Formats: sequence, C-alpha cells, structure tokens
Amino acid sequence: MRDMVLSMVVLAVGVLILAGISTGFSFSPGGVSVNTSNLPTVDVPAELRAAVGQVTFPIREPRLPDGWRPNSDSVDSLGPAKAVRVGWITSGGRYLQLSQSNATPLALVQVAAGLADGVSVSATGTETVNSTKWTVYPGVRSEQSWVVDLGSVRLFITGNGTTAEFRTLAAAVLTGQRVTAAGS
Repeated sequence: MRDMVLSMVVLAVGVLILAGISTGFSFSPGGVSVNTSNLPTVDVPAELRAAVGQVTFPIREPRLPDGWRPNSDSVDSLGPAKAVRVGWITSGGRYLQLSQSNATPLALVQVAAGLADGVSVSATGTETVNSTKWTVYPGVRSEQSWVVDLGSVRLFITGNGTTAEFRTLAAAVLTGQRVTAAGS
C-alpha cells in the first residue's frame, strides 16, 4: 500500500508540473479569473466590409468603448435568410454577440436559444435604447437575447453580458455607420 501511495504522489506532482508548464492550469485563490489574451482578435471593420457583398440588407458598424475585444465573426445561413455575426468580450469579461440579419425576429431567437422550428418562445420584457424598443427573450443557460426589427434589417444581441453592456452594444449599433463594400 505504501508503494502505491508514493507512486500516486510522484505521478500527481508530474501532472501538476506539466499542467503548469502548458498554461492549462492556474491557481487562483481569489476566485475565477478570465484571461482573454489567448483569444483571437477580429478586425471588425474589415470583416463587415467583406460581409456586405454576401448579404442583401444594410449592415452597421458599432463603435464600442475601449476594453471591448472583438473575438469572433461569421456570415451564417438561417434557411433562406442570412446573419452577419460579430462577438465581443466586454471590458467586464463577459461575451456578447451581435447579429444583423434579414431573418425574422422569432427565427433569430429560436436559433440563439437552440430551439427547434415551431417551438414557441415568449418575450420576457422590453428595453428602450435611443428611443428604439428592443424585445427581450430568454437565451441558453442564463443568457438573454434582445431583438429589434428595423424594417430592412433585424438586430439581435445575445450573450451573458449585463443589462448595461447590452445597452452599450445596442446604442453602438443603432448609431453605427452603414458599412459599404471594400473598394467602394
């Protein structure tokens, strides 16, 4: 039994050393810490200019405060509709994603919440930002989603950000400049 315990101790020390060297382990006695330095960074203006040629609806470029780090982007098909998505890590370390789309508001909510077609989802309230009323829906896990229909485009925000961070992104996209194609 003594030999087995000593073998386990040696093995555990070796695993901890390897984990420490690979930065796959950290000791944080004060609680969870978020290190965003290893996440990718996206050039939002360039990516939105590239996306303009792939969609038939207007795209806006939000100008966000310092400390917001864009880390993902995509142009996705939602059936016959498309969505241009950009995600940010907020200055508070939370994640928000903005979708600009010609899909219906309900389709955007269902996709974000992982619901099948035909599954109903109910709004939980509204938020008004810059005189524009956004409808609030539940998202996956503890996230929420905001959506507004501006006629030619639907704006959709989802993530685990605070209400203040949602409001910041909503205001930034509402006041954002319209994006034109690269070379235009």
